[in-house]
Amino acid sequence: MIVGLGLIVFLFWALDIEEILVNIRGVSGIYLFYASIPYLIFVIVSAWRWQVLLDFKRFNIPFMRTLAIYFISLFFNNFLPTTVGGDMMRVIYTMKDRRTDSLATVIVDRILGFVGLFIFALIAVFYLLIVRNETEFLPFMIVGLTLVLLVTYVFFSEKAYNVFSPLISRLKLLRLGERLNRLHEAGTEFGGAWGTIAICIVLSVVIQATLAIAPFLVLLGMGHTEVGIIPFFIYVPIINVISMIPVSLNGLGIRENSYVLLFSRVGLEGEVALAMSLLSFFIIFVYSLIGGVLFVFYRRR
Repeated sequence: MIVGLGLIVFLFWALDIEEILVNIRGVSGIYLFYASIPYLIFVIVSAWRWQVLLDFKRFNIPFMRTLAIYFISLFFNNFLPTTVGGDMMRVIYTMKDRRTDSLATVIVDRILGFVGLFIFALIAVFYLLIVRNETEFLPFMIVGLTLVLLVTYVFFSEKAYNVFSPLISRLKLLRLGERLNRLHEAGTEFGGAWGTIAICIVLSVVIQATLAIAPFLVLLGMGHTEVGIIPFFIYVPIINVISMIPVSLNGLGIRENSYVLLFSRVGLEGEVALAMSLLSFFIIFVYSLIGGVLFVFYRRR
């Protein structure tokens, strides 16, 4: 809380507060509504991606329940570190007597989400390379995608994991080694499920597109048309990764500073970038309140 609020206070101290408020008050309501549509699609498609993994593991959970649980996890993101802290609620609501399998589906969901994220951003970077001959972000995206694919391979491959298994088995504290080995066994079942993996990666690319389009619509709603949509395809995935650093609740402050820093590279004023970030977060926060209501009334088996 201290880190997140401190970063927000720093931005308000460094920027013109009055100008920030002018941008927020001047946003078009119709464009906020337009921006809310991609965010709603993001929630639905994210739940669908997780549903594909749950179905593969034969959890027999109907999609509407999966969607409700996803809304609940979105609500708990507001009170937990990083922007994915609410994932613990997905495990809690689905584990019953299958804790390891439940955790495996959430971890695989996030891993394949990262693969889709870097593929999506890499496409945008290649566009800049071809059209504008800009290579600034290309090495970062290639290294990032390579690392994610390597982690994915180790998690899914029994042969690759066996290299580390003897060392992991020595972790006796809280039976950590045993638990990690069981988790890996649950994850290797996805190793040969290429159809399932392909569907999840395609859905991950769609998710990243919605997350980039929504703040772009918010920016248009504030009357700023000087920045095209391509920078959003590059910067928003980077911001999403940075926001996962566990130093503030729901990435508070980390996300806003990242918006100001990155979008300044395309000439966007800090006050405008901060207003865009806050308004975008507000839309997601409103959707998360649906999860708060469901948490009160929805029974966990």
